[in-house]
Amino acid sequence: MRDKAPSFFNGISFQLAKIGIILAFVLSFLLSSVQLYLDFLNQEKELESLIDRVVKVATPPAVRSVSTLDDELSYEVVNGLLRYGFIYEVVIYDDTGNVLAQGSSTRPEVKTRWLTSKITDNTPGVNRLTQLPAQRKDELAQLIASSNQLLDVVELSLAKRRAVELALRKSEEHLRQIIDHLPVMIGARNIAGYYLFANKALATELGYTPEQMRNLHVRQLLKNSVFDIDTMLQNDYRVIRGNEELDVVEERFVTATGKQLFLQTHIMPLAFYDEKVALIVSVDITERKNAQAKMEFMAHHDALTGLPNRVQLVERLEHELRRAERHGYFGAVLFIDLDQFKTINDSLGHPVGDRVLEVVASRLQQSVREEDLVARLSGDEFVVVLTVLDQNIETAALRAGEISEKIRSIISQPYMYDSMELRVTCSVGVVVYPDKNNSVHELLRYADTAMYQVKEKGRDSIEFFNEEMADKVSRQLTMEGDLHRALEEGHFQLYYQPKIDIKSNRVVGAEALLRWHHPTKGMVSPVEFIPVLETSGMIIEVGQWVLEDACKTLVKWHLSGLWQEGMRLSINISPRQFRRVAFVDDVIATLEKYQIPKDSLDMEITEGIVIQRVDDAIATMTTLSGHGISFSLDDFGTGYSSISYLKRLPVSTLKIDRGFVRDIIEDRNDRVLVETIITMGRLLDMELVAEGVEEEEQLAILKSFGCDYYQGYLSSQPIPIERFETFLGKK
Repeated sequence: MRDKAPSFFNGISFQLAKIGIILAFVLSFLLSSVQLYLDFLNQEKELESLIDRVVKVATPPAVRSVSTLDDELSYEVVNGLLRYGFIYEVVIYDDTGNVLAQGSSTRPEVKTRWLTSKITDNTPGVNRLTQLPAQRKDELAQLIASSNQLLDVVELSLAKRRAVELALRKSEEHLRQIIDHLPVMIGARNIAGYYLFANKALATELGYTPEQMRNLHVRQLLKNSVFDIDTMLQNDYRVIRGNEELDVVEERFVTATGKQLFLQTHIMPLAFYDEKVALIVSVDITERKNAQAKMEFMAHHDALTGLPNRVQLVERLEHELRRAERHGYFGAVLFIDLDQFKTINDSLGHPVGDRVLEVVASRLQQSVREEDLVARLSGDEFVVVLTVLDQNIETAALRAGEISEKIRSIISQPYMYDSMELRVTCSVGVVVYPDKNNSVHELLRYADTAMYQVKEKGRDSIEFFNEEMADKVSRQLTMEGDLHRALEEGHFQLYYQPKIDIKSNRVVGAEALLRWHHPTKGMVSPVEFIPVLETSGMIIEVGQWVLEDACKTLVKWHLSGLWQEGMRLSINISPRQFRRVAFVDDVIATLEKYQIPKDSLDMEITEGIVIQRVDDAIATMTTLSGHGISFSLDDFGTGYSSISYLKRLPVSTLKIDRGFVRDIIEDRNDRVLVETIITMGRLLDMELVAEGVEEEEQLAILKSFGCDYYQGYLSSQPIPIERFETFLGKK
């Protein structure tokens, strides 16, 4: 039996061919898979690159459209993105999450979509390829696993991107909130002058919202708000083109409500998305500016009346003097002082006095022209500067007199206060300028001198300054300088005139009298220099020197045994010194510094000192009496001589004026007056001192009337300290 022939399919050649085909197929599949994977990676990179480029191009206009709320730009961005075939839907949201613009395109029908839907998951996010069974370890399983890993990376990147974008949006929103709540005005303008950004503070002051201000030109926004828009635009150009920062110290700015602001502005370059702009930061300095203006006003104006004060008066008058000299015309300075204004203050109180001053200021302003100047110096003193009166000095003086008379008449009209009619008069001193190159201060002094001439003649009148007054003022100025040097260089001396007991002829004290020995002129009479000390105010310093020198002398005499118990040294106190607020403190401090003998110091005051402010005088005298100081009323009988105030004052001694004593021998009236004064003093338990006793017969009459003590040439004239000490030793 024959063996069957071997089958073709069982042949080795077929088996080898089959194996070769299978190997070729597997190898081809593997290579195709690798190529597919590499192509997938390459396509993925290209897609990512394309997406990045598209996002880079689309982001700036998209962000700008959101920041400026520009609908047209938003839709341009949306339509531009939809032109890409792989983008089917675009939505742009604003900062608050509202849709600003959106668009979509129809997806083309793909025949293999059924296959894609089979291998993708419908869950949100990036879809995954379906995993093969775990036992599959072939190339396809690896390809699917790698693809899914790639999708995981893509999904993670997208999630991070969304998180970053959300954080950026929140950061931008927070930054905007912070900027909107800053107490400064912040804005950004481009080189063309359009606002790209404004915070709430700036927009509110202009009467807009931040959104309304975007893309509006400064000429439209600030046409009624800023006074120099061209300079503002030039500054922006310098900042943007020159890349420099500018500080504008002061800008005037008007708000939507019409309120004027003053701003201090800093301008700096800023990269704002895709362009360089000028960032403007402005601080409101209105309060500081107003405070400066108020301080400036207060520095040059009187607080009560609002009139220019001395500072502004001097500045304006200096300018007016130069102008008058340049143009050849004359003007006048009027120095006005209210008569007995102090009576109103003392009787009705300072509020009423202040009201009177305000009315006077108003009446003065109404009495002169607008180009004239009315100023208040101090207290109840006013100055009026009349400008451009005439080119002829006589005519100018005549017009100045007419205006002065008009002012005097208007001021003297009655004032009504609480149904009470008040009347105030004034004394007016007038000086015409320019004349002999006088300075401002000289003019004021001359007008003041003329005004005091009115006071001396009875008040309520007008007086022109003349050459005689000029000479007097010149002499006074020279003497003032000499008196200052005398105090500094020790040219003053105290001379002493003994006070003698009429009955026993014993020395009971002395009066210290101020003397001035000029280095070149010799002894200067007190009649000449004491009034200058008073008017210049130096009497306060010199009076303190007299007090201290007298106290030092008392200590010296007490230690040497020359000054006995019960003896008193008298010093003269001037009205200005006595009325000074610090007078009591200065005296007490001096008494603490120099331990003088008990009850050894006496102060002589005149009736004029105490009569004006009796209560204040009593308080001052009572306080000092408690420190061992006694008081004598000097020149009694020449002033008011009123018993009503005399009995209230803590005065221990009355001094009879030498004018009564001089003619006591021949003049019966003087004898009667002296006897009456002595009798009254005795009834009030006061000691009596007669001044100016030069003859024995005068002394006999005084003794018969019961006078206690006397001073005069009969015993001794005022003598230097060395001679007085010798005099004390003899007695």
